[in-house]
Amino acid sequence: MEKTSIVGKLQDLVISTTDESINTTIAQILLKKVGHNAAEITIESLAEECFTSTASVSRFSKKLGYSKFSDMKQAFIEYQSETKKFINKNNFELAISEATVDQALEKYIHHITLAFQSVQKRLDLAQIDQLCQRIHDTENVYFFGTHSSGLLLEQLQYLLFSCGKYVTYFNGRMNQRKAFRQIPQNSLVIILSTEGNYFLKFSDLLFDLSSNASYTLLITQNEELKIANIFDEVLLLGNSPIKKAAPYQAQLLIDILYSRYYQLYA
Repeated sequence: MEKTSIVGKLQDLVISTTDESINTTIAQILLKKVGHNAAEITIESLAEECFTSTASVSRFSKKLGYSKFSDMKQAFIEYQSETKKFINKNNFELAISEATVDQALEKYIHHITLAFQSVQKRLDLAQIDQLCQRIHDTENVYFFGTHSSGLLLEQLQYLLFSCGKYVTYFNGRMNQRKAFRQIPQNSLVIILSTEGNYFLKFSDLLFDLSSNASYTLLITQNEELKIANIFDEVLLLGNSPIKKAAPYQAQLLIDILYSRYYQLYA
């Protein structure tokens, strides 16, 4: 079972609630504090900021699945710590200062250019056209991805809508878990995960999916991803000298895919 992050739980609560309840208010206030020091949050200060009681905050903590406020606060602290590690790990690839701006940008753009060229070398237009045909001919098409990959898939979903093709994409991890369980047989399932991190949260559902007669396709940059073996097809983005180039590669592939779909079926 997936262990949803506290921020994921807060986002799901805000998205799924249409009325302005106190729980929505608390969730929104906490989301605004993601970039601040969670250790400084107290149940009293949070209650005061939300114009509610400490009892309401305590009930909110339990609604999110925590036994008490301190457990929810600890989950918030751990989320911030993990997020900071991720940001520090990825931001070193583009470090700009006034003294090095030209040199840093030139190096960064060079790396992005190399990544684009790798996509070009890997590109198999026949595979792209075959994928376009699958999207066009399959009644139930599902897109899955989170973070930057999810944004790109949402963009492609809108573009395909404009061509008269309905595809399904649900924003948010919990919504995607629900969608996985409702996929009809003989569907087309496309997952975009540039590094393969998507499978840290959804691997259990993917193995279940392999038995429902759907065609599964993975788009990734990670050639060493072992779980790729369970997919019917893998579309590789190509190599990249830096991790930050992967979303650029994915964007280029989305542009190519839509361009071919439009030419063939619009």
